[in-house]
Amino acid sequence: MRPLSFLLSLSLLFSVSAAAAEKPAPRITHSDVATPAGPGALGAALTTAADGTLWLMWFEHAAEPGLPTLRFSTFDATAQRWSAARIIVSGRDALPSSPDFPQFVIDDRGHATAVWTVGSQHERLTTTSTDRGATWSPPIKAYGTGTEKLSFVRLADGRILAAWLSNDVITTGPKLRKLYARLLGDPSTAPATLIDPSVSENSALALTAFPDGGALLAYRGRAEGEVRDIRTARFRGNAWDESRPLNNDDWRIAACPVNGPRLASDGGRVSAVWFTAADNDPRVLASYSPDAGARFLLPLRLDNGRPAGQPDTLILRDGAILATWLETDGSLWLRRISPDFSADDPVALAPAGTVSTKTHPRLALLRDYTGGTESAQLLVAFTTATGLRTLHITVPEGELLTAKGNCDCAPTPEQLMGYAARGAVAAISTERGTIHLVHEEFPGLLFAGTHEFRADPSVLSAVQLGRRLFGRIEKRSGQWWLYDVRLAQSP
Repeated sequence: MRPLSFLLSLSLLFSVSAAAAEKPAPRITHSDVATPAGPGALGAALTTAADGTLWLMWFEHAAEPGLPTLRFSTFDATAQRWSAARIIVSGRDALPSSPDFPQFVIDDRGHATAVWTVGSQHERLTTTSTDRGATWSPPIKAYGTGTEKLSFVRLADGRILAAWLSNDVITTGPKLRKLYARLLGDPSTAPATLIDPSVSENSALALTAFPDGGALLAYRGRAEGEVRDIRTARFRGNAWDESRPLNNDDWRIAACPVNGPRLASDGGRVSAVWFTAADNDPRVLASYSPDAGARFLLPLRLDNGRPAGQPDTLILRDGAILATWLETDGSLWLRRISPDFSADDPVALAPAGTVSTKTHPRLALLRDYTGGTESAQLLVAFTTATGLRTLHITVPEGELLTAKGNCDCAPTPEQLMGYAARGAVAAISTERGTIHLVHEEFPGLLFAGTHEFRADPSVLSAVQLGRRLFGRIEKRSGQWWLYDVRLAQSP
């Protein structure tokens, strides 16, 4: 006969197990946020200003027949609503003439630049606002004819980097698309750089910026044998590295796919998503780079089996990746990839028949994960047959981290601060409160060399000249700080 204490323990174990089984698993949730866009709006673009404000831009037809209008709105994160729509430009100059969606970027001064395509010659028009959208300059032609798939990114130092595809004049043979990039500004001091002389003709480009002042560009190449795989090129602040394949899909197709890649970054960590149909197997893939695009992991498949593509991605502070894509039935999906690079179950954001497969859904981060049981919040914008929709998405990141493996493993806010660093102490200045550290490259954060870091008095008194150390770095009010320092065992 079993002892009573054993039976009671067994009963308690079953009760705890049953309670755990009954506890609902944390779920990603979403809800509609009404937009000020009118019926039939299209071409949604989302961007984040330096102050964190989200801007939404789209085309629509005004109440007067035949009067197209380019409008924008900003998101009030506290009230969880969009502002009233404001006009950027209306009339013939706002009539989109290609599948290119409008693009815009906002620099660190709050100056906004919008670019879109009009006319049978696919001319690029641009306008700027220096007062946060209250007024806009008259549209002017920019970048010349034959310029397609323009993409912008705001660099860490406030400069704007642009990349685009261009038709170079060729007297014989097929026309080839070439990929160029340059810093916006005076062409004499910022000439265009040829990134790749042969790229896919109609695929969009993707750019993401790093704290070191550089950026990563992703695009669909066009190699011998009509291989149309995704490639990346790293911009290092003043020069470009040679491009390299992101993954060897070996997709061979004579026609140009319209799906382009998408990138997101946190520090030097990068998430990448793209569509491929190599081996006659259409699929949406996601990968991760820990070192600003130097290496990417073997990708994960995200889709449900019949993807139309048009993916987008975000990366959270803990390394979790979020990705959206379209299926051919007109449904929109989201999937989370945990920091250990394993995919959770897909989440339906819009049912079949809802979303046009020609739209490009766009993601933007409202609130990053900050540790513990906190959640992350994001917005997704896309167009339907009836107009423009935006969804507010809540990702219970802390609960998802803890629930996985039934462990209390969600990082604390302190553990999410900064980035790992190591180097040797080259100089100590107690008067300035700084340490000079000589180090190898911190990918995406700082290039190799000797850099000055602010430090607390306790850190200054603990380090030794010439001694190697491990620590963490983060930017505070524009200055790099060194903290959480541990000295190497031997000098």
